[in-house]
Amino acid sequence: MAIYRPVHVTFWQDPKVIEEMTPEDKLFYLYLITNPKTTQIGIYQITKKQISFELGYSIESINALMDRFINHHKNIKYNKETRELAILNWGKYNFPRAGTPIENCVKKELKEIKDKELIKLVGEKIENKKIKAIFDDFLNNLCDELRDGERDEGNNNNNNNNNNNNNHNHKDEKMVVVENKIKSYFDLTDNDIKKVANSYLATGKEINYLTEKLELVKNNPNIRYVVGYLISALKNDYKSSINNAKCFIPQVKTRYHNINQTFMNYDPDELEKLLQESQKGKFQ
Repeated sequence: MAIYRPVHVTFWQDPKVIEEMTPEDKLFYLYLITNPKTTQIGIYQITKKQISFELGYSIESINALMDRFINHHKNIKYNKETRELAILNWGKYNFPRAGTPIENCVKKELKEIKDKELIKLVGEKIENKKIKAIFDDFLNNLCDELRDGERDEGNNNNNNNNNNNNNHNHKDEKMVVVENKIKSYFDLTDNDIKKVANSYLATGKEINYLTEKLELVKNNPNIRYVVGYLISALKNDYKSSINNAKCFIPQVKTRYHNINQTFMNYDPDELEKLLQESQKGKFQ
């Protein structure tokens, strides 16, 4: 950090300073270009609270002055997220000459800036050719790095997209097979077919499991709600009766013995209720 910041005498002869700035504006601007946080490149990090403390102004006054310099005078930029402030015409008066120490300092400070857009804005008004070249080289290298990163990310995204597309295509193909299988057994609406298909796919079982349940329902003309019964059969693994293909046997295993009972087909909710009723009192 420098121990002093020179102020060019032309500051007081600038028509904008003379005609447009109030005494308060002039004081504020002098503070911005000479305060302890200033850097060689005219971009530095500072909080509004610190400005308020050092100038003795309230936060409200500092906000008003900042807004005036950003939107009216248009000679500073402030990033609220990174707390970085840029003096846009800094390069017009602060690089009268270049040299190795100054150039090295500029290169070092450029790397520390978080908001790279501020570098571009300050660099546009630098008159010293050597210093401007350092700014331009830094921005060009930054662009090259971003392009390389985007290229690598693009390749990764393409690979991910290809994998996702392959997985998606596989799922679509399986769905078509399942839906066609259901259509071959029942004349249902597209929405109902999807409901049954999704219930089957959720089981993760082979296609012969679906065929088994379709056969079970197809061979039972007493079923009143085919879609609901099919979904229940898929979820609960209903089995066909050996003696009567038009019925199914819910099989309940206990620690004492297996209970096989044949029920006439009802709505799935009714069947569950019947099964529960049939077990009451058996082991009391």
